[in-house]
Order: sequence, then C-alpha cells, then structure tokens
Amino acid sequence: MNEGGIKKMGLLALVALGASAAHSVNAFGAAERGKAARQERRLQTGWKFLLDEKLTDAAALASTGAGWQEVRLPHTWNAQDAASTDATKPYKRSIGWYRLDFDDPLGGARKWLEVGAASIVADVWLNGRKLGQHKGAFTAFRYDVTDRLVRGRNVLLVKVDNRKPKSNTDPTAIIPLDGDFNMSGGLYRYVSLISTPDPVHFDLDDFGSSGVYATTSELTGGDATVRVRAKVKSDARRDGTYSVRVSLVDADGQVAERADEKVTLPAGRGSEVEKELRVRRPHLWQGVKDPYLYALVAELLDGDKSIDRVVQGFGIRQMRFDTIKGFFLNGEPMRLNGVAVHQDFQGKGWAVSPDDVERSLGMVKEIGANSIRLGHYPFSQQALDLVDKLGFVAWAEVPFGLGVTVQEAVHLGTAKASCPTEDATKALRENARQQLKEMIRQQHNHPSIAMWAVGNETTFMSKDCTSAPHDNITPVLRELNALAKREDPSRVTTLADFTEQVKPALEGSYIAVGGITDIWAINQYFLWYGGPVAGLGQLLDALHARYPNQPIGVSEYGAGAALTHHTDNVAAGPAESMNTGVRVIHQPEEYAAFVHEQNYAMLLSKPYVWGSYVWNMFDFGSGIRNEGDLRGVNTKGLVTFDRKIRKDPFFFYKANWSREPTTYIVGRRHDKRAYPTADVKVYTNADSVQLTVNGQSIGTISRKECVLNTCVFKGVKLTRGKNSVVAVGDHAGKRVTDAVAWTRPTDGINIAAGQPAAGLKSSEGDLFGSDNYFVGGAGNWLVEKGPRGVTDPTVVSGTDDPQLYDNFRHGTFSYFVPLPDGSYSVTLGFLEPTKTTDVGNRLFDVVANGDTKIAQLDVLKAAGAYRRALTRTFTATAAGGVLRLDFRPLRGEAVVSNIMIKRRNGPTTAAAHVEQ
Repeated sequence: MNEGGIKKMGLLALVALGASAAHSVNAFGAAERGKAARQERRLQTGWKFLLDEKLTDAAALASTGAGWQEVRLPHTWNAQDAASTDATKPYKRSIGWYRLDFDDPLGGARKWLEVGAASIVADVWLNGRKLGQHKGAFTAFRYDVTDRLVRGRNVLLVKVDNRKPKSNTDPTAIIPLDGDFNMSGGLYRYVSLISTPDPVHFDLDDFGSSGVYATTSELTGGDATVRVRAKVKSDARRDGTYSVRVSLVDADGQVAERADEKVTLPAGRGSEVEKELRVRRPHLWQGVKDPYLYALVAELLDGDKSIDRVVQGFGIRQMRFDTIKGFFLNGEPMRLNGVAVHQDFQGKGWAVSPDDVERSLGMVKEIGANSIRLGHYPFSQQALDLVDKLGFVAWAEVPFGLGVTVQEAVHLGTAKASCPTEDATKALRENARQQLKEMIRQQHNHPSIAMWAVGNETTFMSKDCTSAPHDNITPVLRELNALAKREDPSRVTTLADFTEQVKPALEGSYIAVGGITDIWAINQYFLWYGGPVAGLGQLLDALHARYPNQPIGVSEYGAGAALTHHTDNVAAGPAESMNTGVRVIHQPEEYAAFVHEQNYAMLLSKPYVWGSYVWNMFDFGSGIRNEGDLRGVNTKGLVTFDRKIRKDPFFFYKANWSREPTTYIVGRRHDKRAYPTADVKVYTNADSVQLTVNGQSIGTISRKECVLNTCVFKGVKLTRGKNSVVAVGDHAGKRVTDAVAWTRPTDGINIAAGQPAAGLKSSEGDLFGSDNYFVGGAGNWLVEKGPRGVTDPTVVSGTDDPQLYDNFRHGTFSYFVPLPDGSYSVTLGFLEPTKTTDVGNRLFDVVANGDTKIAQLDVLKAAGAYRRALTRTFTATAAGGVLRLDFRPLRGEAVVSNIMIKRRNGPTTAAAHVEQ
C-alpha cells in the first residue's frame, strides 16, 4: 500500500478537514484510492428557515417553504440574543424549521445523512418520511437514507426545538435541564450526506462514531502497543469474507506498523475485529511540548480491493493521576494549568466558523495553558482535532448539571429554589446514558482527552434545603460513571461539583459526591462568592484527607471583570458579585486580577492538586446574568466575548505559563486617576523590569523580588494632567516595552469609603477614587444583596449624590492621605447604615493629625433619620507629607461614607473649624 498521500497532504490538513472523524477519509481516499473512497457532500447552503412553535408537523411537511427565510449552515436563531450584550433582545427559546431541496449527486452503495449537532431536540423527515428524533444538543447523529433518497429533487425537513422544559413530559426535558449558559437553537454545526462505495463498510450506525477505536494499551521499554477495535457492518445480500487492515502512518508518510485480520460477515450482520500494533520507538504525543500525531488508517478490503477506509489523527500516549503527585503524561509529572471554554461567540451564539474556533484556541495557546476544560458539553470534532494538534490535555464533559428534575431547574434564579423531592425520571436517565455514550464513542480516538466528566454542579439545588435533601443525584452519577468505565476503561472518570459538609466553617450542605469517580474536582470562588483565600487551602486539605485515594483538582475559580470598572485598592471593600436586578454590579478589572493571583498562589501550594481550570477563558452568554457593565453575559472571561480584548488577568497567566516574553502594566484601562499616588503592578517573566513616569526613572525590580511574576512599584507619584507610564522588561537582553497613559484631572482627593470601584462622580463633577489610604476597619455595601433580592430597599435621602453613600467603612480605622504640607478643607459624608441601630448606640470621634475635629458624633441623631445623609466640614493641617484621619469609636463602631479634601488658600490654622 502506498501511504505517500499522508505525507503529501500533511497531518494538519487531515486534522482540519471534517467535523466528523470519518470525514478525513474523503481527502486521504481521494488521493490514494479514487473511486474506492467514501464521499461526503456538505449541505450547508440553500436552506429555508422559519421560527414558529405553533406550526404543526403536518403543515410544515405540506409547506413549500415559500416565504421562509434563506439561511446557510451553521445557523442559530439565537445569534443576536443568546450571544448579545443588548438586554433589549430577549433570549428566544422556540421551535425552528429547516427545509432543504437538493439533488443527490453521490454515487455509492450505502448513504447516510449526518447532522453535526441540533439544539436541543431534532425531528427529521426526508421526502415526507420521518427518519427519527434525536435528543441532545451537542453530539452528531446519522440516519441510513439509502432507501429514502430519490433521483432528482429530495426534500429534507428538520424541526429543532430549544424551548426550556417546564415539565418532565416536555420533549426538551433532557440533560442539560438548565445552566449558567445559553442554549442556542438550530442546526449550528453542519449537515452532510455520506456514501460508501460498497454495502460492506465500517459501522456508521454506532452512535455517530467512526466505528474504529484505538487505545495505547502499553508503553514500556521504549515501545508502544496500540490496540485497535473496528466495527464492520454488512448490508450486502450474501455472506462474505473480508480483511480489516489497520496501520499507523507517521508524519513523513511512512508506515510505522500494520496488521491485518480476516472477518466473515453474514449478510445484514455486523462484527468486531481487534488487533494490536506494536510500535518500535514511537514518537509520543507529549502535550504542548510535542503534540505529535500519527495517522490511524483502518481499511476494509474485499480481496485486494479497498471498499472503505477511515483515517484519523492519533497520538501515542499514556496518562495517569496520582493522589499525591498529581498528573503524569508518558511517565513525566505535569501540573495541569488549564482554562475552561464555552463554544459560543458574540453575535454568533453556537454557530461558529472554523476560523472562530482557531481564533479561540489560538488564544488558549497564547496564554500558555497546557490543559483545557470543554465545559459543559461535547464540543465539535473540528475543535477537538485542533486541541489534539495544539497539545492541550482535555477535559471532556457530558451535559449533566444542576439537578435531575425539571421542577428544580425551572426555579433557578426565582425567589425560592426547590429542593430535590423525586428521583430522576427513566426518560432523563436514558437520555443521559445516550448522550454520554455518543460523546465517548465519537471522541474516543482523540489523544488530548484525558478524562470523561459525568457531571457539573449536580448538587446545586440541594444547597437551599432546610433539611436533608432527597438524593436524586448520586444514583445517576454512579450509573454514568459505570457506563463511562465500560465504554472506555483506558481513561479516568471525573466530575466537577461543590463540596459536602467538611467542617462547620467551610462550605457545606451539598449532597456528597466525593468518591464516585476515579478523580474529581471542585468549583470554588474564594474572594468572589466565598471568603478569604485561606479557606480554599483549608477546604482542599480537608477533602484530600476525606478522600485519600481520589486525586483532587479545582475545576473552576475566578471572578467577574468589567472593562469599564476599576479600583485603586483591591482591599477597598467586597466586590458586588451577585445579580440583584437592582443596579449595575461593580466588577473592577484590577480586583479580578487580584482574585486570580491569590487563588492561583494557593493552588500552587498544594502539590497533590493535579490541576486547575480558570473559569472562564472567554466571556460567554448567560441569560440569568446582568452584572458588571454587560447584560446577559457571564463576565468571568479572561478575554471579552468578541475575543478582541485580553483583560488584565490574562497577562498574569501568560507571564506565568508562557515562554513568550511578557511585560504588561496592570490597570491600563483605569486611565482617569483620582489620587496623587498609585501602586503600579507589572506582570512580567523578564529578568528585571524598569519603570518610568513622564520620562523619570522610578526604579528597577528584579524577577526574584516579584511574586509569581507580579512586580509592584509602590506609591508611584502622578502629576496633575497626563502621565506616561512605561515598563521595560529585560528578557535575557531582549527589551519588551509596555506603556499606558493615565490622567489625574484634579489636585483634590475624594475618597468613596468602602467602595471597591473607582470613577464615581458627584453631582458637581468631582471625581472619586475607590476606598484607599486606610488602615483598619472594613468596607461594606449599604444594602445586603443576594441572588434572590434585597433585604432592605430603603433609599438614601438628604443628598443629591446617593451613589456616594452606597458604601461605607466601619469599625476602628484611620486614613493616611499623602498630601503636601499645608492647610486643607475636609468634608466627611456619613449616614447610619444599620436599621437596628438606636440613637446613642453609635458614638465616635474624628481626629486629624492628633487634633479632635468632630467629638462624640451620633450620626443617627444628627441626621434625624436612618439612611439620611449627613456632612461635616473642618480644616486640618498636613504635616510630613501626610494628613492622618483617625475614626475612634466611643460606643459601637465608627463609620464614614465619603471623604473630600481640598487645598485651602491662606495661612495654616490648627484650630478646629466645624461647619454644619
């Protein structure tokens, strides 16, 4: 057999050809065997579309499609709502109808219709006869249409339903029932006709797979054993004996190993053939370091005649997970530094192009990740082919999450969630098994896939139960885990979930899912939804001790990041991270960077953690989200929804993961600065970095002085007007420069106490920075908020600037404000933030540089009402370059909402001057 065609085409061309693994056969066969090759015809153009959930099947079959919209695949009717940042475009879940009139030019003995994906449920008719129904939004499916096609004009009708299920009997009451992502409706990948030249072929009725499965079963002594299992099917009218030939062809077109096996097929029956290929001194698939791919060629022969062929990229590798030392690839330890991705794209939803996929995965390569979580569902074959080629170790996931009854899922985000009360229905469990089986069989031969995930956040609904919830989760997880192990014993199983009760101080009340799968991972958002990052370390240690034989990872962590939200001090106050429906939620980009720094540092301190995944690589559509500066978008991406802007945290990981020289100034979009000083943070993998401001050198920091390639120049002075800030990294003699322009519009200092976000303005146009220059106390929001509403909606009164009173600092605290020596006017804004506080319960003094300026202030008494604004103004003197303001409680806690400091003209006075 002449295998030169592989060399001539190149493996990259083979990998990029088709959305189905079987499709690369077309190119290889055309070059080598001519008429013996399978043929494929993509049916991407000429479609007519109608969105109408009231149209009956009979009416649709009778329609000619006149007046329907002309579309081409891939297509979704949710491109401009489920993938939009415009809240005026509602997320439409409905029924779409697709009609295609086409001629069948393909020859061959047998023909199949293949649908790459249809979301969520698809009914298919060909020439008025129903082919079947497929339930599942993410996997390919096929119908044998050999006896359904006619010469001349054929009519294909596809009904696609992406309505949200409301009862267990709805067609779409299948996994996933719901989730924090949008479900684009439509034929969003491709539709194809495939033909084989002979009635005997590799099995195309095997859950959408190629019918050929390969596994590296042994890797010892410098040699590899690859076990290949091929399913063959005879649609012939008589019995016959055939040969199955399996080969591994290297990138130079040379056959590395080959084996043949005879098989006798009774008419109308199928069989399996299994062969082992012993490869001497194989070139291993070594992840991002060396993602080498062979071509796995399975050929079906009738005597010397080739009658069918399957060609797929294949990497020889072995993977294992250790409870103490983590992940190993081909015997080498490797910490998995991963990002999670969704498949949607702004303005396109799930109907993405090959260029979109390459662009997205190219950014994953750029950041330096070595692993990728394909969450929360199976991705396209094209995406997986590229993941193989780029060398990412992949997490593949079946779309099972939140819970297993529709009644629970439909309550997501409402005033009161429902606790699990009933077992999963038989139909839902059957569908979960079907989708898992389709995923594993269709994706089996991808060397990048390390694990099969059987669920994500399946215990979400149990967290709101006041008593022990009914466990309808673990029976399904155990069932799916067992099925995954039967389907593919060579890979580990995993799941991503919350945690059961470990210690009273840690997160609890979820149904326990530890110990079910081979390995597992947890979704945790410390410093965002959770408390201090130390809690993450405590939680991991506790779970590691509880499940000592189950390797543990972290499947999600991160924070929302809004490009127009900024902070001057990440410790200013808690980010408002939950959707309240009350206001735009503050998500400073710099705070998100801090969250990533802290969480990643904690994860690195736990050597038993086999890997972690940032949530998420890209912003993505989510109809339940209205946060940050976007509507309908989950803003936790390191890159914007349209892939145009890399956010600050992106460069933290790039500096730590990538070998590409990186020097990046954090906070570049925070270009209007309210304060005379700033801590300038630089992410860099340079040997050293030098900083200048307006051409003046600030200093040089060596890499060894930085923490996780994060270098900080403290207290850098900014002048009024434009400031040019330049960082130059020395990368072994190569200079990499980054520059930003920051403007300080005023000499005054205006502080929004307790406020994490900078950029607030008063009604008179005064710019306020976020809380800064403080020591002690705590920042807080005025209103306690959560995902299900506001506990106290009382509005602020007595001011034209209520936004300056949304936050406050409380406790015992001081401000050390950097100012030139001289006399200043200080105006403080107060209100009583707590409804249960009585007159006399909160008394405190305000002291400026040792002088008491306000004595025994009772905010509630002085303001006359709860949440009524109160201001006090006095003069104070800065000395030694600092104005110190001490807030000293006499009874209860001190409190302040905002601070305005302006330079006074004339002589300095030390006397207190209080104005009502």
